[in-house]
Amino acid sequence: MPFSDGESFVLPVLSTQAPVRVHPDLPTLEHLSAQWARRFLAPAFKAAGDLDAYIRQQSGLWGCYIAPTVDVETAALIVEWTYVLFLVDDALITSDTAGVTAAPAALSVCGSHPFPAGGRLEESFGDLWDRTRQSLNPVLFNRLQQAMQLYLDNAGSENGLRALCRVPPPAELLRRRTRTLAIEFYLVLIEAGLGLCLSAASLADVASATEYALEHIALTNDLFSFRKERYEHDDLNLIAAYHHHHGWSLQRTVNHLCAAIDRAEHQLLATCDDLLNTCDRAAVGAYLDALCHLVGGNQHWNYIAARYHGEHHRWNGVRAGTITLHRDRTVFAATGPALPPINEVTL
Repeated sequence: MPFSDGESFVLPVLSTQAPVRVHPDLPTLEHLSAQWARRFLAPAFKAAGDLDAYIRQQSGLWGCYIAPTVDVETAALIVEWTYVLFLVDDALITSDTAGVTAAPAALSVCGSHPFPAGGRLEESFGDLWDRTRQSLNPVLFNRLQQAMQLYLDNAGSENGLRALCRVPPPAELLRRRTRTLAIEFYLVLIEAGLGLCLSAASLADVASATEYALEHIALTNDLFSFRKERYEHDDLNLIAAYHHHHGWSLQRTVNHLCAAIDRAEHQLLATCDDLLNTCDRAAVGAYLDALCHLVGGNQHWNYIAARYHGEHHRWNGVRAGTITLHRDRTVFAATGPALPPINEVTL
């Protein structure tokens, strides 16, 4: 996709009906996760300064926004898994990142110990896998294993598309993206952290709500991560896909994605309301609340994420306005009228 440094677009106002909370133990989790990262992730980086720069991005603290009501032990697992899986995600995009060393170790996670010798992150995966196994009951741990395998399988398939330089049509790419962000893995951890263990029947009941949440997160991710991925020459992004297949401009695609994000949020909230009126409230109510916190927290984190907007990014509170994309940073400016999202969306 043709793209030049300093290109900009007008970001419309996104709906914020889904609640945004942050885990009350964020300061403690920030401290403990940084200690954990320095102990286990150092082998993945060439220099101590590189690891410190990665920790300063605070990417793992995404977990404090998407799971604000879980117990602190589970929150620590979510934050630490996020630090590692973001490295894996980066490794699938470019071999220039330190995270490339994560991929071989990741492929063994669903197997039993020992992890293969020689992987620079085998110790971190071993620590997280053992602690996760101890924290979850057998039913949830089995589901978590399946979710991890699904993530790895789909991430590998997506990486095959990169190798072929193939950009799927937008609808196909969106279906793939909902399965390559490891959200189902995190949902099992959130379920455990809330003291839940949904039955097969309850999981079937909430499946449609879960799908709307996955869609919202995938759309939001591709909107806000576009700068990072474009400068890493990764075209497996919905903005690039709309340009590749339909010739759409950056602004038209942004408007389209924002409308789709709002629609997914509306459908999620409406579905949750319907389920609470028809299903066993005690069984599914806490899970549905968690889905809404997941969506609201993820959207908020995408504004503040140094991972997507540059190492020195500090969000200035601008939710709508002119967004300028540079190689090293995103600039949010509250200038010009914010365009309302379009109403009709077809992906």
